This record gives sequence, structure tokens and C-alpha cells, in this order.
Amino acid sequence: MARRRPESRTARRLALATLAVALPTATAQAAAPPCDPATTQCLDLGDDVSVNLGANVRLRTMDYAPVRFGIAADNDAYTFYRGLFHADLRSGTHWQTYVELGAHDVSGRRGGTGATDRDGLDVQQAYLGWNDETTALRVGRQEVSLGSSRLISVRDGPNIRLAFDGLRASRFIGDDRIDLFALRPVRPEPGAFNDDGDRAQALWGLHAALAPAATAPLKIDVYWLGYRRDVARFAAGSGREYRQSFGARLYGRHGGWDWNTEAVYQTGRFGSGPIRAWTLASDTGYTFAALYGAPRLSLKADIASGDGDRRDDRLGTFNALYPNASYFSESSLLAPANLIDLQPALTVTPNAKLKLTLGWDFVWKQRVADAVYTTPTPLVPVPGTAGTARRIGDQIKLESAWRFAPAWEARLQLAHFNAGPALREAGGRDVRFVSTALVYAW
Repeated sequence: MARRRPESRTARRLALATLAVALPTATAQAAAPPCDPATTQCLDLGDDVSVNLGANVRLRTMDYAPVRFGIAADNDAYTFYRGLFHADLRSGTHWQTYVELGAHDVSGRRGGTGATDRDGLDVQQAYLGWNDETTALRVGRQEVSLGSSRLISVRDGPNIRLAFDGLRASRFIGDDRIDLFALRPVRPEPGAFNDDGDRAQALWGLHAALAPAATAPLKIDVYWLGYRRDVARFAAGSGREYRQSFGARLYGRHGGWDWNTEAVYQTGRFGSGPIRAWTLASDTGYTFAALYGAPRLSLKADIASGDGDRRDDRLGTFNALYPNASYFSESSLLAPANLIDLQPALTVTPNAKLKLTLGWDFVWKQRVADAVYTTPTPLVPVPGTAGTARRIGDQIKLESAWRFAPAWEARLQLAHFNAGPALREAGGRDVRFVSTALVYAW
């Protein structure tokens, strides 16, 4: 691989430092509030035109011992640098022009730069919007998160957040919202202003978030997602993937109870064969509001289908498309495919500034013949794990977030994964994970 020019790295870090020092503003929000003269980041330009400015800077360290369970990999520790700056221009009561620039870098990574690690100064989001009380339209580059983010997420854990090029149209009917979209994920490139839509992938569909009064406090999401990927890799082989996902989500809160249950069925084609895959995921908890720290006891219970016979032409492995990779933990060691997991957890908030979560995740394969899958998005089979034992292992985690000042937050994330027979038979071993993050958002 060609050696990177020193001046290009210096330019990247200079751009990032400029964002960090010059514009410490609030986290980017697609729907900014009307211009308030009391806020310094909002500028009234007259003639019913205003602009909201904002920025977000994050420094994150990652330490894996080892990477990917030590299968063809060793220990690695590195640091992510991310700076985002946005300008949200509002004209009249309907028009919006939103632009967000980002600069991303990484240092110390032994295993080579990942696809979401490094990018010169580039366009993270840039879209034209129009909206009124019942309709909203966005055309251009935009971040998208749907429902519980199990299938479509902004991917905040990695250094470069996920964005899409395309169109999104929304319709509001009372408390209900219906979204129709056609999108293509953005493929980051290391240079400046050269990111483009990935022509090897496409996403389209319909998502409805419903809050019928007759079922309150129960809310309902229903959706259909179309997905194409020209080069897909599973334990069963490689090929072109065309997948349809039909899903429903039931969620809500009543008294101390909260619940979030989601089911998805997938059909389509992989190579010349059919796809039949599914998942059922739940997160149920109870909050003891009268106790110190308002402790929440919860249980995540998930199952995602695997492929029962790698020799036939039918693929049974579930694909979570563009998921929140930190759904199980911030270590992001496992992808939600060919997986059964149970994760009891305790979350405590001693005060408004501090949040602590302790969880223990127990994981198995859904199908022994299939592989263990890991990130990056959407999923990669861990070499040698197809056909190994059912039990993958267990992971204990401790995650904390401390907002020690209005614009500052510090995070500490610890995890230890005890490798089970499914990984050890492939040469895997236990993993220790430590991550810290410092975020400044104003």
C-alpha cells in the first residue's frame, strides 16, 4: 500500500484542531429550534432568515486485548479524533438548508486503518429540506435513524458516523409519522471532499411510527425495507445480496415498566438461492423510581437466525443491515446474526450528571453449522467458527457517562469477554476491552 504523505496527515489534524477550538457548539440536530436571540450560536440574518451553528468534538481511545478474539489478530490500542461542524439555514417557515462538515483521524492502530477510521475534511451532511405542519422533505446527504436503531442507525461508536445520499419524505398525522425513503450509504475516502455514495449498496423502504390512542401507552412501528449489496460474505459463501425486511416493533412505558420488542422477517436472494431469515429482540425493564439512583433492572433477550446448512443454496443468516454496533456493548465484538443472547443489566443514575450500567451477556449460536459474526457493518464471519460448538461465551460490561459540565461529557467503558467453545475451537481466546471518551458539545 502506498505510503501516506506527511503533509496530508498534518492537514487533516490541522482541520480537526480548527473545528475543536474555533466552534465548540451543540450537537447537530436536523430540526433546529427557531432562532432565539439569547443563544450565541443562532444568528438572525433578517428578512425571516436565520442560521444555527453547531459543532461536536470527540476524543476516544480504544484498547482491545486481543482484537477479534485473537483469531489471526493480536492486541491493539488506538485513538480516534472526530470533529463535526454544522450550519442550519432557515428561510421563512418552510425551507431549510443544512450543511455539516467533518474531519476524522486515528493514531496508533497496528492492524491498519479501518474503513470508518480516517477521513479528511469532508461533507458529513448536506441536504435541502422543506416542511410544514404535516409534511417534511429532505434531498441530499443525511443521517438516518429509524425506530430503535436495530436496523438503521447513525453508527456513533465508530469514528465516522453513517450517512446516506438520497431522498426522505415524511408525513405527520396527529402523533403518527410515516417515512418513505430511497438512500445509498456514503463510502468514506481518506482524502478531502471526495466521499461519495456507495454504488454497490442501496436501501429503500417505508417506516410508520404509530401511537394509536386505543392502545396507549403501547406504541407501534411497522416497516418494510429493501436492501441490495453487490458483494456480500457469509459463512455459506460470497455473492450478490437482495433482501426484503418486514418488521414490527411494540414499545412503551407504564408505571415503572418499560418494554421494547421487535420482530423482523427477511426474504430475498443470495447469489442464485433464496433468503429466509428472521429475528426477535426484546428489552424489558423496571425502574425503582423511589430508590436512590432510580435503579433500572432490565433483561435483553434476542435471537437472530443462522444458516442451518451451508451446502444448500438457501441462506438463513439474518442481516441487520446498518445496525447500532454497540447494541450488546460498546466493545462491538458481536453482530446480531446467528445469535441467541440473554443480558440482565442494572442501570443507576445517582444524579442528573452520572449514569452507570452493569450488564452480563450470555451468547450462543442459533445454528451450529453457521459462523460467529462480528462487526464492521453489517457483519463479517469470524474465520474458522462455522461448524464449531454452540456456546459462544459470555461478556460482563461496565459503562459510565459523566456530564461534569454543561458542555462536557466523559465516558468509560469496560468489558471482558470469556470465550466459549465456539471461539476456542477456532483458536479464539478471551478479550479485554477498555475505552474512554471525552466529548465537548455546545
